[in-house]
Amino acid sequence: MRNIVLATLLLSASACGNAGGKSMPASTPLVVIDGQSAVNYGQVTMGTPSINVSDLPARQEVIRTNTSCRTPRASGNARAAYVYTYSGGIRTPLHHINRKDTPEAIAERKAMIRERTKNAKTAMQREALGTAIGNAVNNARQIEVLVTETDAPVFLYLTSYDSVLWNIQRAPGVDIDGVVINSYEAGAIANGVDASRTGIISFDNSPTRKCYVSAPGRVIPVEGRIASAKKLNPNVDLSRYEKQWQQEYRDAKRFYGQDIKNLTGKRPEWILDNARDGEFNAILVGPKPTAPFEAQAITRLQIPSHITPFWGTRKDAYKAFGLNAES
Repeated sequence: MRNIVLATLLLSASACGNAGGKSMPASTPLVVIDGQSAVNYGQVTMGTPSINVSDLPARQEVIRTNTSCRTPRASGNARAAYVYTYSGGIRTPLHHINRKDTPEAIAERKAMIRERTKNAKTAMQREALGTAIGNAVNNARQIEVLVTETDAPVFLYLTSYDSVLWNIQRAPGVDIDGVVINSYEAGAIANGVDASRTGIISFDNSPTRKCYVSAPGRVIPVEGRIASAKKLNPNVDLSRYEKQWQQEYRDAKRFYGQDIKNLTGKRPEWILDNARDGEFNAILVGPKPTAPFEAQAITRLQIPSHITPFWGTRKDAYKAFGLNAES
């Protein structure tokens, strides 16, 4: 029954979504490793196909999530990349709720929302109800992972807090050794690799919650944090924060030194994070190519097994999950 519900939700999006999608602007700055020159999206890839709301781009492939914390690790000849962001910037048509749904659960949820809407007497109560409904449905944000390293296979360990659709784009000659995504809200992978070399970990209502590893943020020396704070207020007294910042610095150094190696199997050659700058839309794993490569359409879409996904508009996702009392 659950498989039927999942298939129905995914297929029904083509009938109720609206056409259109967003392409990545050529001027989008890419996140690169420290010391690498600034690069824009259009300097690396061109002809990016937009994600269409009305059409599921590829048949979804379910990646099993269970209580095991075992994930693929980098092969002996591979190079590892570690990525962290809080979220991505571009909305996608991929929505989900953090459970496997059934027709009975949808009908029950619909009746409950209808009753609570009827009993919401004040504007505050209606707003609280709307917030609760909105928070029940997660929307994946898109991040482009542009891989140009061709001297060795590349292993990708991609982490975030929010739900992210990681769209992997390969330059000619690139070999992806494996992909692991680790997020608080369940994420998904576009254009990934075989399931045997794929791992998906998430925390919220997931069998893999004990396996979730949160990133500590950038490694910023205490002196740097003090200098930044004094730029804002030269007279501020920061003495009470110094011990806390020193510990955070030690924790971050340990994480980026040994812990990432334990996660990937290799000391990463690329560490790409955004604790200074907020969310980002695209990253570069490898050198800037001599000429932009042609971007690939999404031909593989991998989803964790413990969620119920929906491809389409947010309004239609509410209806599909029984979160619209009028449907």
